[in-house]
Amino acid sequence: MKIILRINLLTCLLFISTAYSQYNSNLLKAEEKANATDNSAALKFIAKVDTTALSKPDKAYYTYVKAKILENSGREDEAIQQYFTAKKLFKEADSIEKSIDVNLDIVYAIDGQTNNTVEYLHYITEYLDYNIKYNDPFKMARGYSYMAQYKMRKKAFKESLNYYFKALNLFKETKSVYQEANVYHNIATLYNEHLSKPDSGLYYLKKNADLILLTDSNPYELYHNYVNQASSYRHLGNYNKAIELLLKADKLPIKDNVDKHKQLLYEILHQNYKSINDNGNAYKYLLKEQELTKKINITEQNIAIGNINTKYETLEKELENRELKDKDKINTILVYTLIGLLTASFVIGVLIVKNSRRKEKILHQDKLIEQQRFDKAFKEYELSSIDLILEGQEKERQRIANDLHDNLGSMLATLKLNFENLKMRKKETTEDDAKLYEKTDSLIDEAYQKVRRMAHTKNAGVLANDGLIPAIKRLAEKMSVQGKLQINVIPFGFTDRLDNTLEIAIFRIVQELATNIIKHSQATEATIHLTQHDYNLNIIIEDNGVGMDTSKINFSDGMGLHSITKKTEQLDGTLTIDSTPGRGTTIIIDLPI
Repeated sequence: MKIILRINLLTCLLFISTAYSQYNSNLLKAEEKANATDNSAALKFIAKVDTTALSKPDKAYYTYVKAKILENSGREDEAIQQYFTAKKLFKEADSIEKSIDVNLDIVYAIDGQTNNTVEYLHYITEYLDYNIKYNDPFKMARGYSYMAQYKMRKKAFKESLNYYFKALNLFKETKSVYQEANVYHNIATLYNEHLSKPDSGLYYLKKNADLILLTDSNPYELYHNYVNQASSYRHLGNYNKAIELLLKADKLPIKDNVDKHKQLLYEILHQNYKSINDNGNAYKYLLKEQELTKKINITEQNIAIGNINTKYETLEKELENRELKDKDKINTILVYTLIGLLTASFVIGVLIVKNSRRKEKILHQDKLIEQQRFDKAFKEYELSSIDLILEGQEKERQRIANDLHDNLGSMLATLKLNFENLKMRKKETTEDDAKLYEKTDSLIDEAYQKVRRMAHTKNAGVLANDGLIPAIKRLAEKMSVQGKLQINVIPFGFTDRLDNTLEIAIFRIVQELATNIIKHSQATEATIHLTQHDYNLNIIIEDNGVGMDTSKINFSDGMGLHSITKKTEQLDGTLTIDSTPGRGTTIIIDLPI
């Protein structure tokens, strides 16, 4: 959803203006109005500036503000040229930091162009390198946000997610609540629209909503939050909850582009009511959506016609004046008429090309669908192979457990019995002998108990007849320590048993994560959420421990997170870690079932 992402990046840009406080006061006011997209007020302030008396830094800043006004007017090409000039002038005025800051304005303007083909990665990289060098965490976070958007444009969604989490950690560190809320929103959009993980999307949308309400932001941001939450619930099949959120969004007092926002809202409401067979309301919002579509089309058509008429009337008057002055210049009229015909032909040609591209896109999408079907079949084959491996591992565990219990256990029991007989046969024993017998007896007992425990531990992978949830609850009870650590299990939606191999794999993952909490987190409370939605299983494990720096995690180091990550990938799932030192850890796992 490009609009939402660009709005959130714009909020980052608004925070640059405070760094320019030493410049001409009229330029500062002009930039403030330009940031609020009030071009008419911005132009009034910039008209008051005496350009002949500007210093080098002010001249650079004047060019920068002009670029912003051009960008607001939809003239991105001209704006980009002005940004390039401003960057150069800031550098000549020894304002290197300002020159680097302009990089993100250039990226924002290029990214906003339709069918953009200009590569702009180097501007983001230069911006990040500079601010990493001078250790500015807020600007580093902004750079990571732009890098995340760039990776998303390139469809590198996992890389995009990693950059958003880097930005999130730095915004938390700098207590930039407003930007933290925007990053949560973008992460949620990524999960919803590109990673097909609506549960995770909802998790971050709720965090976004909490921060929006905390900062008392404008209703425009809350509107997008409700619409995206509704999208998540629709993906999950909870249409009534989606409708509830959409109706809340409809009541928000938004002021900008009201018709377009309402049109989108009514279209989604129509779809959700249709999904629950509420045909009355579905038809009602379909009519509302169609009315706004007509209104928007008529408005845009009138503007286009007005622009064409203005250009035509201007051209006609010019031709009439020339004809009055010199009738011999009648050929000029023919030239302009020909230009008009050529322009019309060009427009028609463009429309034909667009239509052809649309057809090519549909064909491309069909090919993608076929490729996805092939990939799905391959993954199913891969998953069945993994099932066989897991089944073999489980049988091997059972065999070892039985051998320990039946063979070695019985041998130790026999050894203990023989030792007792030997001790009783010896009538006279010294004090040292008695101690030796007692110590040997104790060691045999200890070895026997260890064998029993190993047998039970090896057999813990077998979930018996109770299933996954009871097994995890028993695991939580055993691992909980009174007054030190309490592990709670909250299941939802488990009406039927899962496949035995999948239950075993999930149990092993939860067991390893719970063990990590005990070993490393120093937590006093942990919660295991298990939620089943039709064909998806969501696991959220959170604790109130010491947390960790996610940027320093080495997934290939050791058998803990590396093993869990591998198991998750084998099950075609995803694993996300959200943690900050001192603020606990949340691990989210999404698995298809």
